[in-house]
Amino acid sequence: MRDFVNATFGPVELNIISQALEEWRTSIGIDRAAPEYEIAAATVVTLFREGNRTLPELRTAIAAHQWLSRDALELLRAAPSTENSALAD
Repeated sequence: MRDFVNATFGPVELNIISQALEEWRTSIGIDRAAPEYEIAAATVVTLFREGNRTLPELRTAIAAHQWLSRDALELLRAAPSTENSALAD
């Protein structure tokens, strides 16, 4: 638990987290301004803190995470975002 709470992030760690989050965002098709993006960012940081410290490990953890892998897609499909509704006009 101590490692989880006291985890610090340097440039290498931040790059891994950022790259994993951006890959997730583009695969889902969500805007950075969407509230779901903020939730995803917090979740990815938590997955990293839980020990998924390499990009491949983090990708695997994201794919296995229910909300990131399935529920976010369903949420996005069910509630059109501002960006998506602007495209429909």
